Amino acid sequence: MGAAVLLYHRVHPEYGVHPEVFEKQIEFLSRKLKMVPIGTLEKAGRFSALVTFDDGFYDFFVYAYPILKKYQVPAVIFVSPERVLNSDEVRTSAQFSDVPTPEAFKKSFLDGDNSAFLSWGELRLISSEGLVSVQSHALTHRAAPGKGKPYRPPKDWRIYSLPEDVRKKVKPGTELTSILVADKREAERELSFSKSILEERLGKEVNAIAWPWGIYDEELVEIAKKVGYRFCFTTERGWNREDFCHIKRLAVSEKKSMFWFKTRALLYAL
Repeated sequence: MGAAVLLYHRVHPEYGVHPEVFEKQIEFLSRKLKMVPIGTLEKAGRFSALVTFDDGFYDFFVYAYPILKKYQVPAVIFVSPERVLNSDEVRTSAQFSDVPTPEAFKKSFLDGDNSAFLSWGELRLISSEGLVSVQSHALTHRAAPGKGKPYRPPKDWRIYSLPEDVRKKVKPGTELTSILVADKREAERELSFSKSILEERLGKEVNAIAWPWGIYDEELVEIAKKVGYRFCFTTERGWNREDFCHIKRLAVSEKKSMFWFKTRALLYAL
């Protein structure tokens, strides 16, 4: 495998990569590289690419998905079942996506309000059309104190994922990471339940996991293999070779220029 794997979170006029910029990026990728679905990733060679999205925000359906369909570019979206809007509705209003990322997670973790995220109905439609594969981002995407990036208020939404008694004790600079690292039994539950729920609700095989916040260790990789994952996606940057349990991704944000995007995409496809 020599594919460049791109990592997006949101495509939105204000809270992510602008849709006009995203279309330019997708047009460039479709013209310069071979765009592959996850099902053929193991056979992908140099000068190929895979587009991925983490978290499952509703703006994917409004802004990103129509562009992917326009250029017929396959993609993967990683979702946490407990961050999915529990509805069979397929919404048509962009207003549900007009929520800043920290506020969206705050509402989800504290109030159980997942309206800023995709619904089961929307995921089912996306999955059934075949261009985009829905895969696992663990069950809850929750956090616990431990090794990881330091907590930086006020926009660090990870704080909302902590239990209230723990949250009150966390001070700026405290390292926060995924619960998967803190408790291996909980890790197996997070990985296996996410897989089984997505497969049951969508009727498609789930064989890929993207680590929440990119946090993982080798024991987690073994747990992932044990419960049936073939692909593990990280947030580490670099070239991908014959290692499907440590797939590296190039994070794309709204702050990156087209020159940066073009050169990096081509570089990591070598």
